[in-house]
Amino acid sequence: MDSDCPARLRATVFLVSLVTIVVEIALMRELALRFWEHLAWLVISIALLGFGISGTILLLLQRFRRFTTPAKRYLSLLGLALSIPFCLTVAGLIDLDLVQMVWQPTQVVRVGQLELILTLPFIFSGMYIGLALQDDPARVPGHYGASFIGSAMGGLLVLPLLFLFSPRRIMLGCALLIFGAALFNGRGSRRAAGGVGTAIILAVLIWQLPQAMPISADKDLPQLMAAPDSEIVLSRSSPQGLVQIVRAPSYHGAPGLSLSNTAPVPEQLLVLLDGALDGTLHRIEGDDDFAFLDNTTMALSYRLLDIPSRVLIGPEAGTDQIGLALYHGAEKITALSDNSALTGLKTADLAGQIGDLYRRPEVSLLTMTLRGYLYTSPHLYSMIHLPVTGHDFGGFRSAAPNPLLTLDAFRACFNRLEDDGVMAITTQAHIPPRESLRLLNMCAVLLAQSGRDPRTHIAVVRSWATVTLVAARSEISAPRSASIRSFCRSRGFDLVWLPDIKPAEVNRYHVLDEPQYYLGATNILGAQNNKFVAEYVYDLRSPDDGKPFFHHFSRHLSTSDFSKQLGKRGRSYAEIGTLLLIAALVQASVLALVLIVVPMVPAVGLVGSRSEQLLVVGFFATIGGGFMLLEIGFLQKLEVYLGHPVYAATAVLCGFLFFGGLGSIISSALKTSLNRPHFFIGFTIAVLAIIYLLQLDTLLSMTEATALPARLAIVILVTAPLALLMGMMFPLGLRRLGYGLPQMIPWAWSVNGFTSVLATLLAPLLAMRWGFGLVGWSAALCYGLAALFSLGLPRR
Repeated sequence: MDSDCPARLRATVFLVSLVTIVVEIALMRELALRFWEHLAWLVISIALLGFGISGTILLLLQRFRRFTTPAKRYLSLLGLALSIPFCLTVAGLIDLDLVQMVWQPTQVVRVGQLELILTLPFIFSGMYIGLALQDDPARVPGHYGASFIGSAMGGLLVLPLLFLFSPRRIMLGCALLIFGAALFNGRGSRRAAGGVGTAIILAVLIWQLPQAMPISADKDLPQLMAAPDSEIVLSRSSPQGLVQIVRAPSYHGAPGLSLSNTAPVPEQLLVLLDGALDGTLHRIEGDDDFAFLDNTTMALSYRLLDIPSRVLIGPEAGTDQIGLALYHGAEKITALSDNSALTGLKTADLAGQIGDLYRRPEVSLLTMTLRGYLYTSPHLYSMIHLPVTGHDFGGFRSAAPNPLLTLDAFRACFNRLEDDGVMAITTQAHIPPRESLRLLNMCAVLLAQSGRDPRTHIAVVRSWATVTLVAARSEISAPRSASIRSFCRSRGFDLVWLPDIKPAEVNRYHVLDEPQYYLGATNILGAQNNKFVAEYVYDLRSPDDGKPFFHHFSRHLSTSDFSKQLGKRGRSYAEIGTLLLIAALVQASVLALVLIVVPMVPAVGLVGSRSEQLLVVGFFATIGGGFMLLEIGFLQKLEVYLGHPVYAATAVLCGFLFFGGLGSIISSALKTSLNRPHFFIGFTIAVLAIIYLLQLDTLLSMTEATALPARLAIVILVTAPLALLMGMMFPLGLRRLGYGLPQMIPWAWSVNGFTSVLATLLAPLLAMRWGFGLVGWSAALCYGLAALFSLGLPRR
């Protein structure tokens, strides 16, 4: 207990937690712009790592009696304010090249350096919250509840802020806010002097800090801007990324354009999302200006339909698919965009530069995801185009779930086709083939499940750069096959599959050493499907909503098997996204092992018997891991249900953090012996988690057609009972520890933080191999063990 005003302490805990979550999400956006989105999501583990380190630091600081608890809190606030601009400055100086990570293993060390420097703000915020939790045990649940509710409010606040300000400005604003809170809490001449010194250093750091973090030279924006006469025409920020419209006269985008094309390519504007090329916008005056797109493999689907009545185009940044549909006289075109900022630019700011494309009566542009739209649309479609995929040559997105490219999503599209409708998707070409063969296998599985023969319902062609696959509800007739052959012959495209294809027809224009695409298609669509899929160098099994990792192709082969199949090129096919996860997990595991075990060394002086220490580490480790495993499992489920990761993250923050905070506050009302209630709460969480695992999909499927606000409300209400109980477990544990062995509280805080880190990194690896179902069952097991460990926590 100390002399700080409890109300002021609780208000500051609320503010620190709010700022922490704002900095965390803003830092995600900062790293997504500098590198790629996969590295940005490591910020979650970085934040939890900082909280884990803070607990060990607090434990070691207990030996320094000259610093009172209020003084430590004051220094923690000053450190948090200074660390935000400091870590941004130093992080910008770390020369990290992720593309070279496979060839230069030292890049893994630089990833570790980046992670450690970015933990600084979270170390100081964790120290402040950890010090607050050492207050009177009776007040701990209220403090912890204020921390949870502050985090929830921060998650809500940061979304509108990202529409108005850059991530870097948001973080600097947070630094100034925390500095103001430190001055408000400061008392005495020494603290005043520290505040003046901090103000000077903070001003220098902010003044010297560049306005924007440098963008990796491997991304598209620096390369485009190095070309003559390139310029950024418009720019707009949002929580979904920084959208930039670039005019680059020396660049022309047309995926897989035939080398024999003679049609003029109109003036183009390039769409970049977080510095990566995402599509092209064409300046057109009439539909004939899109004639050049009929010389791409994407036009294959129009050889199966004369004039499509209704065309649905999946989330597309550019105008390629819309242009093709207009060129072929489609009667009604519904184009989707999952980025509201880009939609605003297309329909308003760029209208004068790309013509009246989105104002035409036959074109509708909606800000929705494909799955979200299919749940609400009453129409059937003659053609559904999925967005172009396969751009991830380095395996950066291998650990990122993609709910659009799953068997469940394909089934949703296929079921909304008219009787003679077609579904089409284009991917970049790879050698050896991977995306194209996985897509082909998914369509084969889908058609077989619908009672159709895949061999007579699929057509595949390729160019020098792209592969396009079409799956039709009705059989592809001989006249349609003839039309496709003529289409390929006149444009120099290679046939990969037709119902009546002959071996002599393949590999004629863009000649490979072996007709790998045709051989792959023959095996997938033949009797050898299972054997071929099991033995192919890449994993071609169909991802579903339980394992939605479309871009993860590693089959976990041994090094010798991998080298045998790919030879010296083996390293070129390593998945960097997966390697990053594994590297971060190893580094965090070593750090956690050291900083959790070191306090148990007798010379350091951790109190309690060895059995008490083991019970404490068991309890706080299992609830830390269980909480994050459940949260990540819910994120995946809700991303599919709500249609976008931003909405899912908002719902999870509101649900888990807000109701978890209420649960913490409610737990303070327990006045009797806490032993049995604590066990009962943990056991109930485990049971509820199992019920959710078994029944959540059914509940969500019953409400998929409701409007987005209603679905958000449903999610928050569904998570409330579970989050309410989960919010009780940790503060009750700290309260019991405060009565029994209060000196162990910082160590318990450290253990909880580190296991949360490990669970955050381990969850996607488990999901990639065995699915998110295992993640949920693991979370239920963690809370079941926590209930058992709670029976042995130190007593009053």
